Amino acid sequence: MDEKMLTLEQETKIKEKALTLKEEKKLRKIYPMAVFGETDCGEKEVYVAYMAEPTFPQFSKFMAASKKDEVTAMRTLARDCFVDGDKELVDNESLFLFGLMGQLSELITTRQSVLVNL
Repeated sequence: MDEKMLTLEQETKIKEKALTLKEEKKLRKIYPMAVFGETDCGEKEVYVAYMAEPTFPQFSKFMAASKKDEVTAMRTLARDCFVDGDKELVDNESLFLFGLMGQLSELITTRQSVLVNL
């Protein structure tokens, strides 16, 4: 399988839209996530979803759901954090499972921290 990459033009356009959405929606952070479609199956070349950093209630909902079903929890997180873009990435099972879901960990990564011994 050939490794696909965004063109410089595509990447610039995605970044510009992310910055615009961040300002318009007054969000702390926007994560643009690109998934390559399978054009031989009639899909678009590239799907893009703009995801917001989860709020406390959204993260709590995700954590509670993840104890029962991790895939459903990830989809709930995707629906809750979706700001703009190609909604198919959240709604279409194939695009979600084999595209977007692998990137969603970026939304829930923790900051670098260290325990300071006393």
